[in-house]
Amino acid sequence: MTDNRLRVFCEAAECLNFSKAAAALGISQPAVSNHIAKLEEELGCALFVRYDKSIILTEKGEQLYKIARSILDQYSEIDSLKG
Repeated sequence: MTDNRLRVFCEAAECLNFSKAAAALGISQPAVSNHIAKLEEELGCALFVRYDKSIILTEKGEQLYKIARSILDQYSEIDSLKG
């Protein structure tokens, strides 16, 4: 699992739309889908329920979001120490 995948996952979880997440991150929608698919494969569970134009987090997705958001927030705190 990479930090980049966590960023992509959190953005998708916050936007509840892979295309909007891609636009916010400046990457393609297929790249977002690929990152999410690899996370789901690595964890062995679905993180999102997919609908035509939107997504929602599964229970496991909600659990991962809380953890990933905390990790990314801690990275931001570390970055704020740069002098």
